[in-house]
Amino acid sequence: MRLVTAILAALLSGALAAPASADNYPSKPIRLIVPFEAGGTSDTTARMVAAQLDKQLDTRVIVENKAGANGMIGAAYVAKAPADGYTLLHTTPAFVINAYVNKKLPYDTFKDFVPVTNVGIGTGYLLVVTPSLPAKSVQELISHAKNSKKQLSFSSPGLGNALHLAAEMFALEAGLKLLHVPYKGTSPALTAVASGITDLMILPPTIAHGFLQAGKVRALAFTGTARSPDFPDVPTMKEAGLPNLVITGTWLGWFAPAGTPPEVVQKIALEVRKALNHPEIQAAYAKAGFTVDGRSPDDFSSFVKAESQRFGSVLKNISIDTE
Repeated sequence: MRLVTAILAALLSGALAAPASADNYPSKPIRLIVPFEAGGTSDTTARMVAAQLDKQLDTRVIVENKAGANGMIGAAYVAKAPADGYTLLHTTPAFVINAYVNKKLPYDTFKDFVPVTNVGIGTGYLLVVTPSLPAKSVQELISHAKNSKKQLSFSSPGLGNALHLAAEMFALEAGLKLLHVPYKGTSPALTAVASGITDLMILPPTIAHGFLQAGKVRALAFTGTARSPDFPDVPTMKEAGLPNLVITGTWLGWFAPAGTPPEVVQKIALEVRKALNHPEIQAAYAKAGFTVDGRSPDDFSSFVKAESQRFGSVLKNISIDTE
């Protein structure tokens, strides 16, 4: 009898320890970790999709903010979570950039995670300058920067983020050496341009909109493949004389801990794609400066690797250490 009991206990234990499968997934609430502060674009876009998934999956998708260290704290938390599909990461290009700028990253970007899907991708960034700068076009800005006795500066919301690197890409393509002035957030960085403390900045159109309408900054170019529908009079970088400078903007991607069953990853991606098909979400994402995406895990994996290489090529030419 004791032998039978032991066998049954072992079988029950094995059943409880069995990995998640798509057949019974999800059977409990899902935690979606946003590694940035509540209220920002990353947070609000995550909550839009989570709310729709609540309805589709008949279970809670709970968004939790674990901010700090340019997204590393939240990512490290997900990397150590059980690989069962119930703890996911909603993050930005900071995810791949951090691998280059921090020598003591508490996880391996490509070994400790599996890409799930890309929920949104930006349409491009605006290059804005302080109104007092005597430049009404990109070429005038380049000429002024090369002939000025004072080195021009640009602000960004911190070291090693996508906006910082976008400005570095512009400087490299234009053949300029600009002084980087990092701030603790996009708002103070943009305020610095408006007040003339710094000369220029690259940032999403949605954030710059109010400052542009008030005449506090001036837009010279848009980095997307086509002109921004919100600023149709602002030329693309290609039209402005820098044909190789095309930056579609930031992206928003979902990752799961490495080892998460492929069928679970596929199911999450499928459900997210369904959520992104809702007109309300598409409209909200467009207002936030994104187009919905929803590509497959394999396609997103290729996309992430390409993004890593793109940012890596820029980081080879500049010195950043955020330790």
